[in-house]
Amino acid sequence: MKKCLWCFKNENETLFIKKAHTIPKSLGGQNYNQNVCDECNEYFGTKHENIYSIEEALKEGFNITRYRILLSSPNKRKTGGFKSRFFEIKERKGKKSVRYNNSFKFNSNFQKELCRSFKRGLYKMFFEELNRQKNIGYEDNFNFIRNFARYNKGDIPVFYFNRLYGIFMLTENEAATPFLLFDRMKYLFSNKKFQEIEFLGHVFGFPISSYDENEFKEYIEKSLKEKTTFFKDITLIKKFTDIDFIHSIMNK
Repeated sequence: MKKCLWCFKNENETLFIKKAHTIPKSLGGQNYNQNVCDECNEYFGTKHENIYSIEEALKEGFNITRYRILLSSPNKRKTGGFKSRFFEIKERKGKKSVRYNNSFKFNSNFQKELCRSFKRGLYKMFFEELNRQKNIGYEDNFNFIRNFARYNKGDIPVFYFNRLYGIFMLTENEAATPFLLFDRMKYLFSNKKFQEIEFLGHVFGFPISSYDENEFKEYIEKSLKEKTTFFKDITLIKKFTDIDFIHSIMNK
């Protein structure tokens, strides 16, 4: 009997009819998780107190990356124009950058809430793929993720690793139909408390269960040691633009 990964309701208590894409379909995601009920699936795609959904916040950021990568591909003629509610891509002297649209540029609360929704979406994508690929996620320690991503309780730090070079590995069609692989590269460091993922060339690190100060310091130290060859520093994400969605390192 199916049991929802998020709310723990089973097939006698709720419906499991709709396909719950782990990566938003609007991002090109192809995989879906059968253990997500319709109610929880709809929650992530529904606008609540904000003017956008959690999935839209995730899509808005990573679509910038997809557009940049596809423009650099041999099939760039099929890419089409970049479309976004919140951002525009500017080009000057061959270098591309991202700007907020004027209607959102000076709204600091918007930028803060969009960043929070993006982080929740990142956890949603990670957690549903973890369950789909490894058949885990119902354990109590993962309530740490559920409370934040599904029920909007508390706040969890998410880190972004800034690359030294504009070179990263993608499969031929990965930008068009992105997917998430765990332990993809040797420089990704994870343990029982923290997880790192790489998605469309971006590397993120975040806790997956409760941790103490010593465990946090140990994670940061070991993670940075693994990345000295390919990454220059680490950023605690506080606003949406802390993430280099345009891969500006490719401009150099």
